[in-house]
Amino acid sequence: MKLYHLFLASLLLATLLSPVLFAKPCAAAFIPGNNITLERNGITWDYDEKTTDNEAVLFRRIIDAETGNNDGFVNAWEIRKMEVLLGEKMKKAVEEEPDIKLNSTSEIVELKDIEFWIPEEALGRTYKNSSIINRASVIYGFKEEAGTGTEIWLMGTPDSYVTITLPSGFDAERIEGLNNKSLGFENKRTVLKGNFNSEKNITLWLSENESFKAELQDIEANENKSAENESGTVENSTLNTGDKSESGSLKGFFKKILKKAG
Repeated sequence: MKLYHLFLASLLLATLLSPVLFAKPCAAAFIPGNNITLERNGITWDYDEKTTDNEAVLFRRIIDAETGNNDGFVNAWEIRKMEVLLGEKMKKAVEEEPDIKLNSTSEIVELKDIEFWIPEEALGRTYKNSSIINRASVIYGFKEEAGTGTEIWLMGTPDSYVTITLPSGFDAERIEGLNNKSLGFENKRTVLKGNFNSEKNITLWLSENESFKAELQDIEANENKSAENESGTVENSTLNTGDKSESGSLKGFFKKILKKAG
């Protein structure tokens, strides 16, 4: 997800407001972050943006002017309406310019859901310059499952931090566009960390995790062995039961004969 969609959506709303909002220089921080979880059938992209100082003041004023009554105060209802409005703008932006491709096409990627959250820190007077951390989650589905050799292309904010969790049982055979790359494992899954490069694109190619593959083969072999052992136990039990039944019926047969002979 191009994280700056969030802030740009906010700034687009600002064009509806008085130019006085832009009278002062924007000496502020805009710090984006991304957490991407890949599955074979889709992607969940969670991201956040931190705005401070003048940008935080600007964002509060936008909420008050666009979804409130421009009284210099942001309330909970105005925040909720702004969440819906920004969610709609984000959806439109993603549909117009897809930020995920599989094997060089976005045709097999479906946008499933978007949620946007503005924190309670945005409440109160619009002149407050305390930081605001907005969060959003975008869910995509794949019309075709990703697997070994699949190329995944991601477009994000240049230089923004990103964590990418690969599908269970997969590694990245090759990675392009991920700066300051580090590799780790969490919950038996490969995790990549780093930053989008200045070109703002990351491309990776999936490969099967050999250790995971070996583990699955061991599990399968053990299951087959257990099944064979259980089969042998059942067979022996059946034979033993048959012997006992035959012996019992013979005794009964002789008992009858003895009774008749008596």
